[in-house]
Amino acid sequence: MRGKNCFSRILSTLCAVLTVSAFMSVPAEAAQFDPAFYGAAYPDVTAAFGTDAQALLNHYLTWGMAEGRFPAADAQPGEAVEGIAEASGSVAASPGAEQTAVAGDQAEAEAVFQPVPMKELANYSSLKKRMTDEEFALAYQAALNLVTPYIGLPLEEQIYGITVSIRNLFDNGMGYSMSTPHYNDPYGYFILGTASCAGCTRATGLCLNILGIPYEHVNENQYSHQWCRINVNGTYWISDAYGLYCGPEPAPYAHPWF
Repeated sequence: MRGKNCFSRILSTLCAVLTVSAFMSVPAEAAQFDPAFYGAAYPDVTAAFGTDAQALLNHYLTWGMAEGRFPAADAQPGEAVEGIAEASGSVAASPGAEQTAVAGDQAEAEAVFQPVPMKELANYSSLKKRMTDEEFALAYQAALNLVTPYIGLPLEEQIYGITVSIRNLFDNGMGYSMSTPHYNDPYGYFILGTASCAGCTRATGLCLNILGIPYEHVNENQYSHQWCRINVNGTYWISDAYGLYCGPEPAPYAHPWF
């Protein structure tokens, strides 16, 4: 899909997401997380993380709650949960201790993490575009701040986390443009708050490269929708924050929405 039709479809989807978000409410009493429901309701999550109950709960606590996903059929979107509802109706032990251990591992990973230097980024030439060194340095620092929570996580979780975070930036007041300065580079996206699918793709790519993840910029410099294509252990993934999709590609270079 090209030009206005591409943007119109993205905008329509965004409006639907915002409409749902506007009516979200979180009750005071915590619900039980239903992994069977969550996995069936969100095939994009099971495609990325499998069907293990704890993995699905971790996804919900890390991303799904903030995205307004439903943790169970009788719950509200984004509702707090206190444990895993088993088939018998009992509740599994609270994940607090396990999450504390994960947090400890994350802190240790952050302590030893060394981001890929700016001049050594795998996609450096594509990312820099017409930015000055000073502009690129500012965009690099913003991207580094964004990826810090995902240091040490599995590759799939890093990609998903980056995609969600990049999307959240757009949802929090960015404007669409194909003409303003830096509309198609990370400086425009992170610093100036201007967005296009090209700029979103490069902002995402900068985050990926900082973590040492190479990617392919699909449809780069074309008047067509663009996204990051990433090799995840032999399976190619799409990271497309602007088009609201993150997960395995349905066919080589095919996008499920365009």
